[in-house]
Amino acid sequence: MIPFFRKIRKKMADDNKSLKYMRYAIGEIVLVVIGILIALQINNWNQNSKNHIKEISILKALQNEYKENSKRYEQTIRMQQTVVVYSKSLIQCLEKKDLNYKRDSIDTFIMMGALNYVRAEPLIGTYQSLMGGDLSLVKNELLKSKLASFSAEIILGFEDEIASMNLLNQLHAELSTTVEPLLSTRLRKRYGLKQPMNTSIEYQNEVLLKMYQNPNILSPLIWKNIFENNRLGLQQKMLNYSNEILTLIETELKTLK
Repeated sequence: MIPFFRKIRKKMADDNKSLKYMRYAIGEIVLVVIGILIALQINNWNQNSKNHIKEISILKALQNEYKENSKRYEQTIRMQQTVVVYSKSLIQCLEKKDLNYKRDSIDTFIMMGALNYVRAEPLIGTYQSLMGGDLSLVKNELLKSKLASFSAEIILGFEDEIASMNLLNQLHAELSTTVEPLLSTRLRKRYGLKQPMNTSIEYQNEVLLKMYQNPNILSPLIWKNIFENNRLGLQQKMLNYSNEILTLIETELKTLK
């Protein structure tokens, strides 16, 4: 293309010998500039094309990650709701101190409520790997803001995590000798335990009464349940974050295709 223009320019310059040199020099400069501009344009187009492909790849990786995060939070929320419900039921039993009140379910209230602890383990590896520079390829500013907020919440963690674990350990210490004789055959099979040596109602009543009279169970259980409710709210918040991020990613992918 440039040699073609050069021939035309040279012919035009030859028509006026006095301006030949000037025309030739200016023409050379113009052709060089045009060549540079075309090269830059092609290079920019190639780079934009590469960035476009890479942005789609990044968004798809984030999409897979946050689909898994939403799934994990949904599962954790369901399990945590069970923990809260069973803990409340055990609190009622401890307050009533009635040996016959929900007698057949007390083992479940203890194992699946008081002594249970669940938490989601979200994935943020893709986002963290992008912090080195490739995050700039994601053009949606709202999406980047949501990703940053989600990551910050994960790093910050649950503010009462230590207190919650201390209460759980305290309840384990107080209930460890109580729960075993009260476990049903179903739960024993679930946890791979043998049948107890003494399964008499009298012995179970004695163990149950001892638990009801223990002053170190009710208060920690109430506080643990308060923390569980707070953590349940945090898990719901993180699920909402994850779903919002997924919606933004899906919308962005549609615009890029």
